[in-house]
Amino acid sequence: MVHTPQKSRPLAGADAMERIWLLWRISIHVLVALLCAVVFVRDGFSWPLLAFIATYAAGRWVPFKQLWVLAVLVLWVVLLIDATSAGFLAFALYFLVINTLRPALAVPSVGLIAGIAVYGLGRHNGWSIGGVVGPIVGALVACVLGYGFLQLRRESYARVAASRQAGESDERARLAGEIHDTIAQGLSSIQMLLHSAERRVMEQQIDDPDLLRELRLARQTAADNVLEARQIIAALQPQPLVGTQLPVALARVVASTPQGQAIAFATDGQPRQLPEDVEAALMRVTQSLVSNVVRHAHATRAQVTLTYQPDQVSVDVVDNGVGFDYDAQVQRAAKSKSDAEGIPGVRTRVARLGGEVHVETAPGQGCGVSVMIPTAQRLDTHRGADHE
Repeated sequence: MVHTPQKSRPLAGADAMERIWLLWRISIHVLVALLCAVVFVRDGFSWPLLAFIATYAAGRWVPFKQLWVLAVLVLWVVLLIDATSAGFLAFALYFLVINTLRPALAVPSVGLIAGIAVYGLGRHNGWSIGGVVGPIVGALVACVLGYGFLQLRRESYARVAASRQAGESDERARLAGEIHDTIAQGLSSIQMLLHSAERRVMEQQIDDPDLLRELRLARQTAADNVLEARQIIAALQPQPLVGTQLPVALARVVASTPQGQAIAFATDGQPRQLPEDVEAALMRVTQSLVSNVVRHAHATRAQVTLTYQPDQVSVDVVDNGVGFDYDAQVQRAAKSKSDAEGIPGVRTRVARLGGEVHVETAPGQGCGVSVMIPTAQRLDTHRGADHE
């Protein structure tokens, strides 16, 4: 769950799925070719067979796929009139319409193909249970396999998109934190030092108007840059917090994952206004932990809970995934000296606010992460700053 993939992995995953999709389509073409060979061997050469093969082969260059599928099906029906074994082509045509047409058109087309195949086999070979059940079962199998693969493909790309979005959000949060901790804090310190130097010049009544003017200009420039840095930090903050409350924003993060309802969100306690840095940290932490569940846990269920307590607020993320060896992960993180990603990154963010992170996991036993941040002292600090 914690192991963060390299930035190239989402793209690699998309490329792998695209290769699988290509092999899937090629296998259908091969199936059509083999079944056409069966028709040729059993029923001999015919002009409808040649027309069917030529029309099917031209599908790669035909821009209007629906008309192409219609032409292929019409030629198959014509071929089925004289060629008994053409009924076997129905199984390949099921996949053709599933891969090419929208479900609203593909499902009725599969049913129509199955009906025509049943009629064709019955007309040539006589009516039997096998002649009726065979095409119907083939249609059901094709629908399960075809739409199962299409759903897998959609989920794969959705997972890639979620990984990219989570990575971008984490990067924005990291940049905001670094700007706050370095540039903004440094400029604030410079502004205070310049203000102190200006006050000493005035107290000692140093007769140098140019020096005093330059000190004031430098202090004002530093103040302006502090304001600009804070505006940049605000622009880099996680966007779901804009114009909404923290529970709503976290629920939106959870609902936007490819797992859908498999990841649930709940709130415990009475929601209240929190300091902006605490809300931003909880937002980033939740995004990071949910992203880990999506990308690494292989979980079928997960629960995200935001809990308000009198003196602290916490976020708990629990999943039933594969789990991992946390002690080994901590050792690897210490050797790599990297604490910007995964749970080490969560610990770093939470520690800045005086909070704690607890992890309970083991291989094959899922994972639970609890993040707790104290709020009472920080709220008192904020109120005192407002009264000054």
